[in-house]
Parts: sequence; structure tokens; C-alpha cells
Amino acid sequence: AACVALGTWAARRLNVRESVLEEWASALKRMENALAFDGAALPQVLRAGADNHLPTLQALINRMEEAPAQSIDELLNDLPWDPLLTDSEKDVLNQCLKALFSPSPIQQSQALARAQEQWQEFLKSAKAVREKNGRLYVSLGWLGGAALFIFLC
Repeated sequence: AACVALGTWAARRLNVRESVLEEWASALKRMENALAFDGAALPQVLRAGADNHLPTLQALINRMEEAPAQSIDELLNDLPWDPLLTDSEKDVLNQCLKALFSPSPIQQSQALARAQEQWQEFLKSAKAVREKNGRLYVSLGWLGGAALFIFLC
């Protein structure tokens, strides 16, 4: 049972990672829409992207409200990133968020567009890994459990 549970847990983790990437893709799109339609100020753009599943954006909004005079690097330092995100994914988001602090709406739009392009590649890669390895992990869990059962009997 432990082997099956471990295999199922590993497969589930791949599904959760893909969901996190999809939530960020959706957030980037909502921020782009807020910027395009409203020409909104940065807090409104971030609020458009924030939701309950992305505490990183909410933490950034809270930091901006608590200490509006802080530098960009201080605001972005030690944000609560999801542990399922890779370093390259965090770097793309950090670069995008830094660019959103630009006073130029054109630079902000370009940064969001670049981030969305890169994010689609991350999402495509995560889907391929999930499809390839998800069933494998569950099957290995079952096989490992069966082999352990046979070995112990």
C-alpha cells in the first residue's frame, strides 16, 4: 500500500505542478488585460492577476501597501514562491514583475508578453512530463508493491 501511495503521490505532484503553471499563465493574461484595457496602475494590475492560489502576488501587493517607498529589489526579495516552481520559472516571473515597475506602459506590456511566451513553453514542458511520467509513477508503485508483497510472502 505504501508503494502504491508513493507512486500516486508522485503522479499527483506532477498534476499539481501543471495546475500551478496554468494558474500563473492565467494571472499573466489577467494582468495583461488590466494593463491593456485600463492602463491601470501597478497595484491594480497586480490585483487583477492575484487570486487565492497565488500568494506570491498577494504578498507583493501587501508589501507595496505597507512600505511604498521600498525599492523594487526589496519588495521582490524573499517572496513566498510555490515550491513546485523551478528557478528558471521564478526568474521569468521576477523579471516580469520588475518590468511592471517601469513607468512605461509599452515596457510593461512587452514584459508581460515575453513572460507569457516563456510561460507557454514551461506549461508545454510540464504537460509532456506529466503525460510521460504520471502513469509510469502509478504503475511503478503498483509493481513495487506487488514485488514487495511477493518477496515478503
